[in-house]
Amino acid sequence: MEKKGIGKMRKKVLAASLALALAAAMIGGCGNSRDNDTAPEATTTESQAQTTATVDYSQGLNEDGTLAGNDGNYVTLCDYSAIEIPESEITVEDSEVDTEVDSLMANFQTENQIKDRAVKDGDVVNIDYVGTIDGKEFDGGSAEGANLTIGSGSFIDNFEDQLIGHKPGEEVQVKVTFPDDYSSEDVAGKDAVFATTINYISETVTPDLTDDFVKENLQEAYGYTSVDDMRKKIRQNLENNNKYNYVWTYMMDNSTFEEIPKELVEPQLNVMIDGLEASLSLQGATLEDYLTSSGYEDEEELRDAYYADCENMVKTYLIADKVAKEQNLQATDEEVTSYFKEFYNTDNYDSYVDYYTRPYINRTVLNNMVTENLADMAQVK
Repeated sequence: MEKKGIGKMRKKVLAASLALALAAAMIGGCGNSRDNDTAPEATTTESQAQTTATVDYSQGLNEDGTLAGNDGNYVTLCDYSAIEIPESEITVEDSEVDTEVDSLMANFQTENQIKDRAVKDGDVVNIDYVGTIDGKEFDGGSAEGANLTIGSGSFIDNFEDQLIGHKPGEEVQVKVTFPDDYSSEDVAGKDAVFATTINYISETVTPDLTDDFVKENLQEAYGYTSVDDMRKKIRQNLENNNKYNYVWTYMMDNSTFEEIPKELVEPQLNVMIDGLEASLSLQGATLEDYLTSSGYEDEEELRDAYYADCENMVKTYLIADKVAKEQNLQATDEEVTSYFKEFYNTDNYDSYVDYYTRPYINRTVLNNMVTENLADMAQVK
């Protein structure tokens, strides 16, 4: 059995700004408009770049994390002294807690490679295949070590069904016909044969969730001491998140904004673009590749498309800065240390400062302080 990579688990992601979230969402769809694969499964091979683009997360921020160029007059805050939150807005269902628990336990799953029974519907099989048309291999028609869920329909019609009943170690001559409207004209409408070797059936094994498991694997990173304690804390975190989302939606909907100068928005657009380029570089791609595959004529069109989102992010900064001033909240060394202790279980955050810059760290901590302050003053009814 092979242990899956667990990685270092944390309660919160530091890179929490909208600009970075946008970049992550954008890169997630990169290349979707390119449809020239001829393999039975539409796959994308990602090159691993050796270097990444540099991102200056402090753009548009003062050293204390507040928004640079903010004179305090761009927003008139609504009354936030006692925001009323309907109880139904923060209620968390058991199924939501279950989802969070399942997601957490997925980090500890292992793979069991089964080789002593036949493939059945619903199995995940690991296969090698070589596709030929009229006896000749064609581009994109071969792969090694591909995982395929039988019955998922992710491969060409009838491919998966022909593996049912065969055992690992067997080679199956899978015969298919590409649809007439297939994306690649080279194979559209043609008959093909895929010499397919079934390597093994992959079974995902999740460890039993017990108090002992929680203490051994989750107590240090999350502070959970038992299964019951874990579920209670997860529920509380979800309720808090619902409360945070409600108060922020309320503040955005009920505060009044003056026209936001472009000079305040552009730095956040820069962070978004730089973050996108950094993510692309990890895939061996460039911003130009992304613009082409996503249908943007140039970077300016991309910036126009996401201007409103970055403007909304600036509005949240304006609100947070004004609330912070009125409530005397500052991202002091003590507050930053407390933040990293609570959410990252560390007193040493130098590496985070080196990567994200201190202004961005301060911005994140200040946002968190304001959010908790607003939520603490709110009344659930």
